[in-house]
Amino acid sequence: MAIRKIIPNPFDKDSKLSDLAKKGELLKESLSFTVLVKNIIFLIILGVVLVAYYKISTTIVAILIGTEIVVTLIAGYIKIKEVKAIYSIETQDDAKSYRKLLITNEYWEFIKSIFKVIANGISIALIFVFFSSEISNFVVQNTPSNLPIKTEWLKYIILVFAVFRVLEFVMKLIGYKWIKNLKESGNFAQVNQEYVLIEKKLELIKFILGISIILLISFLTGSPFWIPSMFVSFMLLMVILSTVELKRIKNIQFENKGTDISHHKIKNFQNEQIVGAVFGIMKTTTDFKDMSKPTGSSVLGSGKTYFPENSLLLTNYRLLMIQIPVSGGNKIVGKIDYVSQNFFFNREEIRQKGEQMLKKNSISQFLQLATNDALYRDIKIVTLKQTKIIIEKISGNKLEYVFMDRGYIEPLKKLLRFYLKEKFIEK
Repeated sequence: MAIRKIIPNPFDKDSKLSDLAKKGELLKESLSFTVLVKNIIFLIILGVVLVAYYKISTTIVAILIGTEIVVTLIAGYIKIKEVKAIYSIETQDDAKSYRKLLITNEYWEFIKSIFKVIANGISIALIFVFFSSEISNFVVQNTPSNLPIKTEWLKYIILVFAVFRVLEFVMKLIGYKWIKNLKESGNFAQVNQEYVLIEKKLELIKFILGISIILLISFLTGSPFWIPSMFVSFMLLMVILSTVELKRIKNIQFENKGTDISHHKIKNFQNEQIVGAVFGIMKTTTDFKDMSKPTGSSVLGSGKTYFPENSLLLTNYRLLMIQIPVSGGNKIVGKIDYVSQNFFFNREEIRQKGEQMLKKNSISQFLQLATNDALYRDIKIVTLKQTKIIIEKISGNKLEYVFMDRGYIEPLKKLLRFYLKEKFIEK
């Protein structure tokens, strides 16, 4: 598999969000093979050190370290199967493909956890059954006499390790069941919204379990009262914040796929006609003053971008900045900013929706999606620097946009030169 086929390419005008997700998973799984090799080398070195330096029984080390190496090798084999399964997923339908990708990935992660918990369970059982006395002797011989360490403690540590493995397996099982039941939707953003909710819920459960184990250890070791109190307070705070975050993410609405029109009043002209278009633009900053202004905001997993325009229309009267309704619109969900995500990796949907609307040749339909405009008569100068367009109005206001698809450069030059005359500068 060529590495260029699995690296997301922001210059691909036919890119989709589901294709980005697929390539992201393929890249992650491919790079993880190097981690597997490092883990095996580390385990071998650890085994040698435990036998040669700490004089631990070769049999015990062979069981523990050998089991981990076998599990790692099995995980590598499963990863190969997982990569093949993900690679075979077609991405024509954005939302359905993404849902299938999520389920497929979680399925193979669950399979890996099954092998891991079985193998670790067998190795721990063998050690407890056949080498309990050797473990006790090792602790006695290697513990300073002034330290009150009991031989049973090492067994408890091994049991804690086993419990963590079981909990890891249970969390994978819960995650797989939840993701397997993801609602089917024709909207990529809605599928991802459900997935983000599941991830946040799983993170909250893991956090509560982790704090609970710390509290149990604090209780058993007789820690001062203020230590568990501090952890309980922290846990309650995080549970409250996580609950608010889950509610905010759940309440995000994607009407018309997130189209968000500003209060900018767009005047309607008679006999106005669309003469050109650039599908797939993004607003950028024009100066240091502009850089200090926020481009969007997000609090506890939910927010929006203030400049959602993703296309530029040229008419016989003006330049129109519009927001073609595509997946996610101007929303910010979790860590995903859909405006930038769509610009870099979903321009095919923007272009397809825009071209479909152009066939109807209805300027009124586009005006409903307009977020800003610049009348030719109000423009002082327009500068085109390759794939960057800077619009300076007579009022002093500046607008700057970039686009990725170089095929728009020449048509844009001709139209700007025709309608703006000396007001147009090419650099």
